[in-house]
Amino acid sequence: MKKFIVLIFIIWVSFGLKAQNALPTFTVTPSEIDALTENVSIVFDVTGSAVDGLNDVYIWAWAPGLTPSESLICYEGATPSWGSISQNAKLEPVTGSPKKFKLTLPKKVTRSGVEVTFKNVAELFGVGDSPGKIKSFGFLLRSQDGSKQTPGDMATSVKLLPLEFSASYFRTFPAKVSSRDVVTAYLNLSMLESGEDKKLLVCGNITAGISLLDANSVKLVTATGLPTALTSQGEYAFTFLPSMVGTYPTGKTVGDVKKCQIVFSGIINKQGGTTEVVKTKTFEFDFQVYQ
Repeated sequence: MKKFIVLIFIIWVSFGLKAQNALPTFTVTPSEIDALTENVSIVFDVTGSAVDGLNDVYIWAWAPGLTPSESLICYEGATPSWGSISQNAKLEPVTGSPKKFKLTLPKKVTRSGVEVTFKNVAELFGVGDSPGKIKSFGFLLRSQDGSKQTPGDMATSVKLLPLEFSASYFRTFPAKVSSRDVVTAYLNLSMLESGEDKKLLVCGNITAGISLLDANSVKLVTATGLPTALTSQGEYAFTFLPSMVGTYPTGKTVGDVKKCQIVFSGIINKQGGTTEVVKTKTFEFDFQVYQ
């Protein structure tokens, strides 16, 4: 009988230790982000972890290679302190899901008596002026007093896309976007693809046209003649926010947008004072789901 009780105790302790070491799962939206991506949502599911059952869950986040390495929402003043985590680090509950919590950017907080808005991961860690310093960040979830916590030592971490880009004919920043992101589209005419009109190489006044489509490829909003700017990398760029492109049809909102189509146009001045409009092909990409 004693051996049976001991066995039951060992099994109970084993399950308890597993629960303490269980990792929370998490979803990042957009699915790929870099240090400058705005409108980011990270949803944590704490089911089975050490903080399962808590009403208030805090995040302790750090980025290797930074000094101090902790996120600015974790502490007040100049020095991080595990024993006095800031209220700014408390995660938001997800309505209708008692085991889920979220961190969203932009995040507005009051830090050391000053109101601050962190728009992206770089600003969250205090390197907004040099975002290339942060390549990833680890985190653990904990109670306010730290008596309960999920595993640390980078057991859970978020990897960031490199800020360096590979030159291409067309690209967007961020690489994957949602309909709520601020999007910049780039055209690099030095990498003109075969089949495209080579007269694009001598065009002036490069402008962009954009159409936002629903799941059935029905165009909801269209805007044309949008000015571009020539970047130091030799790309033509324009920035837009899907909700501000134009007026949506009655009953439709930016939430109905699933795809984006972009066409760039240029003008050639011809003899006799006439002009010719030359267009690129239509570039199309999908929007990611925003949580």
